[in-house]
Amino acid sequence: MAYVYLLDMNKFVEQRIAGINEALEKRNGNPSEKKFIEGRISVLQEFQDFLLENYIPKLPRRIREIYLNRDN
Repeated sequence: MAYVYLLDMNKFVEQRIAGINEALEKRNGNPSEKKFIEGRISVLQEFQDFLLENYIPKLPRRIREIYLNRDN
């Protein structure tokens, strides 16, 4: 069950990054809003990198192989 939670969390972060990138493309106005959105993207990407570096390698081999092959 913890494995599913970890993979779901990573998928959720990917969805948030995609949504925020979409919002960033739509914003043409206020530079401070643009910087705020860029900061959100940066934090989410750092969190996703943390998950990939620290937790994905600890998944059981079968789940890890399925997860890593999904990206290719």
